[in-house]
Amino acid sequence: MGYREDACAAVIEGLEAIGIEFFIHIPDSFGAPVIAHFENSPKVRAFPVAREEEGIGIASGLAMAGKKGVLFYQDAGLGNCMGALTTYAMAYHMPILILAIRRGGFGEYNAAAHTFAETAVEMVESMKIKASVLDYRVPLDRWARAIQQAHEYARLTYRPIVIFLNLKE
Repeated sequence: MGYREDACAAVIEGLEAIGIEFFIHIPDSFGAPVIAHFENSPKVRAFPVAREEEGIGIASGLAMAGKKGVLFYQDAGLGNCMGALTTYAMAYHMPILILAIRRGGFGEYNAAAHTFAETAVEMVESMKIKASVLDYRVPLDRWARAIQQAHEYARLTYRPIVIFLNLKE
């Protein structure tokens, strides 16, 4: 079980169309091609963070400075940053784009991932944070535009948005 190159390429296309300046991530095997792309891009400053809530703080600071950044990590990591999302990003109207790599579901080899990941979308929505899923139900040729629209939504509403990505084969 590995990542889908075509899905990773669509994510890269969407983020490049936005013109992101900062790519904040927690290392992940399914998202490795996306991470490697931006780490090697001369146009984007890419760096890992130790914890998801650290990424929320950095992305919020970048948003306040008018910079374009994106957070990229596993959906299971959203549990780590619920406080930062609700009491900081939502409360202070931070337009943050978060791309959350889906875990759980068909083909998931880590039994522990199912418990949190399979309810992650509902958990985010229960916090009144807009969420969307890009998986087999959305044609791959629409992914890049969907990512651009999510970024526009965050900017127009001054709210974080989470796009869940299924990058597994």
